[in-house]
This record gives sequence, C-alpha cells and structure tokens, in this order.
Amino acid sequence: MIEAARAIVARRELVLDFAWRDLRSRYKGSLLGFAWNFVIPLLQLVVFWILFGVLLETRPLTATGEKPYPIFLFVGLLPWTYFSNALQSGAASIVANAAIVKRVRMPVQLLPASALVSALANFLLGLVVVAAVLAVFGPRHPEGIVYVPLLLLVQTVLALGLAYVLAAANVFFRDIEHILGVLLMAWYFLTPVLFPISVVGDRPAARALLELNPMTGVIVGWQRALLDGLPPEPGPLLWSLAVGTLLLIGGFAYFTRAKDDFEAAL
Repeated sequence: MIEAARAIVARRELVLDFAWRDLRSRYKGSLLGFAWNFVIPLLQLVVFWILFGVLLETRPLTATGEKPYPIFLFVGLLPWTYFSNALQSGAASIVANAAIVKRVRMPVQLLPASALVSALANFLLGLVVVAAVLAVFGPRHPEGIVYVPLLLLVQTVLALGLAYVLAAANVFFRDIEHILGVLLMAWYFLTPVLFPISVVGDRPAARALLELNPMTGVIVGWQRALLDGLPPEPGPLLWSLAVGTLLLIGGFAYFTRAKDDFEAAL
C-alpha cells in the first residue's frame, strides 16, 4: 500500500496528464466547452431558486442572519457538485480506461486520482465565479477565504477515499455506476445544501443525526466561511475528516488488493 502511494506521488505528472485528457475529451465538439461547468450548476440554481426561494419563500438563516436564497444555494451547490462528480468519474475510471489497464503497464491507482483532479479543476473554476458573485452582490466576508484550503482538503480526502472503493467495486459489479446516481441523489437531499442547518437548530437529536453525514460538516463549513466569514465548526468537520481518512486508508488498501484481478474482470 505504501509503495502504491509512492508510485502515485512519483507519477504525479501522469495524473495531471490523465486529468487534462479527461477535461479535453469531456468537452470535445461542445459549443460551450468549459462553460458547461458553470451552465449546469446555474440551471440547477435557477430551478431550486424558483421552487424554494420564490414559490416557498425560503429565507435561509445562517450564523450571521438571513441570506439571499440563490447565493446561499450556490455556495453549497458548488462543493456538492465537485463531490458528486469526483465520485461518479472516479467510479468509472477503471472501466472507462479498460484498454489502458490491459495494455499499458502503469500504476492503475493513478486513474481514480486523475478523475478527482479533473473534478477539482472544474470546482476551482466555479469557485472563481462564486467569489465574483459574492464580491458584487454580497455578503462580503473575504476573511473566510483562509478556511478554504482546510475545507478543500477535508472534502478531497473524503471524495478520494470513496472514489477508490467505487472504482474497484465497479470493475466486478457494473451496477455500481447506475446505483451511484440514485444514492448520490438521496445523499444530496440529506445534506444541508437546499436548506440551512438552522432548520434543526431547536432539535438537538435531529441535528446530531444530520451531522452523522460526513458531508454536512463540509457543506456547512463552506457556508460559514463564505457567507459568514466564520471558521467551520470543529466537531462536525473533525468527524468529516475522520470518516474521510478511514475511507481513504481502507479504500486505497481495498483497491490495491483488488487491482491484480482487474484485467481478468474487464
């Protein structure tokens, strides 16, 4: 396992090459190209804003008061999209590159990592848009930027651990890719993206249950940092980091043990 991890570090340029190849192939022949990274979240934003912000008149309450619903939604939707894309592309990374896995001798551990790097690049582009929206429309809390690297680290550890598990399992059980879409949808609605965590503020048991979801600490952390200029709450974020670390260690170990059987299963 340690040797496999060292191989990824040693071949980090290859990881970036695969990520760049994925980004180029994804938008090859597309009129909008990279702009789809912004168009899709914006379309989701418009739909949910009409439903929750206009029709249901939702007024999200964060640590420093009420926020405009579209901006609140955008801040949570973007990191969730990164997480979701990382898992979906990571799960397909070995099967989609079956020809390479069979014919080229290379550390296959690079493929889920490169899928995550590709999703991360899209997210960072979107983060620039979020920063511009906040700068123009507010709330303006530039001090919250100092917490971005920490949040990004915790979320990436969690996503990468799950990506390794899903990538290996998908080689042997091809239904994983189809089931994953349904599970991510359910996970999405159980994460405080569409609603503020303050809706369960007067119900400690419900909040504790919600915070068992490791993405809760991450999403609320992004909201606190960018909308309130406050640090993430230590307890939920530490839980997210602990779950992510265990998943990364366990997922990478499982992937390393299973990789020798990939060629026969592909």
